[in-house]
Amino acid sequence: MGTDANEAGDALAGLTAAERIIVEGVADYYWRNDGMPHERGHVIGWLMISDPVEQTTAELIDRLGTTRAAIDRVADQLVPARVVLRRDIPGTDEYALHMNDESWPNAVLDVFANIPEFDRILRDAQETLKDEDPERRQRLDRTQHLFGFIAREIPNVVTTYAEREKTATLGG
Repeated sequence: MGTDANEAGDALAGLTAAERIIVEGVADYYWRNDGMPHERGHVIGWLMISDPVEQTTAELIDRLGTTRAAIDRVADQLVPARVVLRRDIPGTDEYALHMNDESWPNAVLDVFANIPEFDRILRDAQETLKDEDPERRQRLDRTQHLFGFIAREIPNVVTTYAEREKTATLGG
């Protein structure tokens, strides 16, 4: 592994070997797929498995060897989407973060929330270009078909998931 991985290993020295594998795996995933700096991915990875579930900014800094700025950035990005929940600590500038059972369904919903709007824009574009050369519209049509499909299907996926989780939780 390169220098970044070695630095991450040093920063994650407060974790067990198994915890480091998970936290670094999550960070690598977000780096490869979203370009998110590892330091922020570490925060997300740790919140997925942390014990106790709720972690203060001071605990995150200590455990992960990260910065307050990285934690603030994760909070700024994920609290509005309800992926991470925040509790301010009265009388301080500290706060605590945690994930719950709804965190990842909220994340998925947040990612897909704007797809219907983009599908509408693409359908409007198709209407605008309806009299144009079909070859010119081909990419637009394929893109709209994809986003239209996702816009129609994702609510069904989320509902099916929620129903299965409810059944599993109730022991059915």
